Amino acid sequence: MLHQGIILREGQVTKTIYNLIRDKRYEDVIECIVNLGEAANTRAGLSTLAYCYYHAQKYEEASTCYEQLCTLVPKVANYKFYYAQSLYQAGIFGDALKVLKQIADNDELKEQCLQLQSAILYSSEDFAGAQSVLNQRTIGTADTLNDEGCLLYQADQYDSAVQRFNTALQVGGFNPLIAYNLALSHFRKKEKTQAIDYTADIVERGIRNHPELGIGAQIDTDGSARSVGNPITMALSGITQALNLKAAIEYSENNVEAARDALLDLPPRAESELDPVTLHNIALTDPQGTVAGLRKLAFLLELGPPACPRETFANLLLICCKHEMYETAADILAEHTALTYKYLSQVIEMLFIHYLYSYIPMYFLFLQYLYELLDALITAQASAELAEKKLGVLASSLAGKLRSLAAKVQEVRSTTDQNALRNALKDYENALELYLPVVMARAWISWRDDDFVGAEREFRSSAEFCSENPIWRLNAGHVLFMQGDKYKEASAFYEPIIRQHGDDIMSVSAAVLANLCVSYIMTFQNEEAEELMRRVEKAEELKGNMGKQYHHLCIVNLVVGTLYCAKSNYEFGLSRIAHALEGGSGARLYADTWLHVKRCILSLLAGMAKQNVILPNPAIQEVMNFLKSCEVNGLFTPANVYSASEEAPAEPLTIGLEARTLRLLLIKLSEYENE
Repeated sequence: MLHQGIILREGQVTKTIYNLIRDKRYEDVIECIVNLGEAANTRAGLSTLAYCYYHAQKYEEASTCYEQLCTLVPKVANYKFYYAQSLYQAGIFGDALKVLKQIADNDELKEQCLQLQSAILYSSEDFAGAQSVLNQRTIGTADTLNDEGCLLYQADQYDSAVQRFNTALQVGGFNPLIAYNLALSHFRKKEKTQAIDYTADIVERGIRNHPELGIGAQIDTDGSARSVGNPITMALSGITQALNLKAAIEYSENNVEAARDALLDLPPRAESELDPVTLHNIALTDPQGTVAGLRKLAFLLELGPPACPRETFANLLLICCKHEMYETAADILAEHTALTYKYLSQVIEMLFIHYLYSYIPMYFLFLQYLYELLDALITAQASAELAEKKLGVLASSLAGKLRSLAAKVQEVRSTTDQNALRNALKDYENALELYLPVVMARAWISWRDDDFVGAEREFRSSAEFCSENPIWRLNAGHVLFMQGDKYKEASAFYEPIIRQHGDDIMSVSAAVLANLCVSYIMTFQNEEAEELMRRVEKAEELKGNMGKQYHHLCIVNLVVGTLYCAKSNYEFGLSRIAHALEGGSGARLYADTWLHVKRCILSLLAGMAKQNVILPNPAIQEVMNFLKSCEVNGLFTPANVYSASEEAPAEPLTIGLEARTLRLLLIKLSEYENE
């Protein structure tokens, strides 16, 4: 018999199949046995099929084969254990527990059954049941120590969990899955250096021991590496878990590029082959923006537990709120009320990340406030007044709690009880972390309506508690800047941010740099503005020589140019904009930057049409040349940015087409002026 290049000679079928199993060609074995007809229904055929299905990670098919084997040879307890194991891997926890009860009295399999039973209960989030089963297991083995660590981790006892995982590695030798648990515990303890060290060790061993997985091949081949599938060795190597954790660590530090690189180091697989956690993280780090990952997250949410990562619900709401898709967020909450209450703290933690633009681990003491915050944000879309009232009640309650906790801290400081002081400070910090999102939400409602005075009023009222928080200071600076007559005060908030980052000015947000430049110019500190721009240019060139691309200087020049255009100095303003976009060469020409260009050009055209603006002929020619360059280089580049709730047209306008239209209008107006 010939099957896909595999010759099954009479008398050598068994040998050929076992050679294929040795080479881990499980899919080929499955095809061969299925094509053998009746042989596939024998004990040997079913046993081999089940084994190969399991190692090919087709757990439902494996469970079907083991179920048939249990019927065929009911006295073999091992088949029932493998049947339960396959059901567990397939996420069918209830049936798996029922099968395990049938072999609970088997002395030979007792320890394995208890271990599997505790794993099932843990995955079902029945932690009390898992602990009860764990108490019946052999003490001091690597597996028992690891499972003890997992339960301690789940109870937020990270120090004890680290101790158990370390002991497990000492008792049983290096195990990548236990090392991953240890790395995760260090991450939860905010010991990110240790967490990265363990993930690096797992990856290094994986590269050395499993070259067939093609770790890092996606980077070397620009993402076109051939898929390696999902061999069981990948799951056991801990590679997927370690690199996803590394990506999560980088993402928590707002290093989205580094997080994306960590995911690119994963063994190459097709999107349909990705595990849920990897798909979730790819959705968050999509190079086209988080909106592009909405469908992936929605797909995962529909899968439900245990396949769907528990963070999916919170992140989906985060993206909806970030892009002001509040009706969608409300629908998601209504459709998944059980998840709303189950993962409420995660939802608000993710919203906290959105409003403060940085990750700060949260420990929630006041869960009754959390749903109220999200409810207020959604209410704001229909009634800002009602939302403000809800947030005001919430803020007042939290402020009272903060004052009470601050008094307690002062009281404890007068004693020598350091533990009491640490606990009091921790309680105060936890309450402050709840208060900050409420402050940001109230300021955002005013900001959304261009009521910057109202937003400033909110920041001033919260300064008592938040004035030392760097994100609060950053957003307070933005509010002052937007008022147009408080540039000096805004500079006082922006300058410490620049000083804080020292020589690494590229780590400062481009918006901060641009706003500070404008503030300097508007307060007649042109030399300071020029010096800041020189620093940015020098740093950007240095980073460029190291292979990193930044658009900080481009954004600064765009903002400064727009400022001068707003002051009717179009000649200088448009020259800065053209310089920012390298004369329209295309490298920095895309919808976001083009928006600033066309606003200024349209403002110029309106002024010329009203005969309020007169531009010298050489300056007009420079603008025409710039638009012509934009026309050529932006011919196929979309001209507009569409939000997540908007549907892009089938044939969207391009920058090239809009540049041509603007250039023709400029020609007509110039000819009219010259008549």
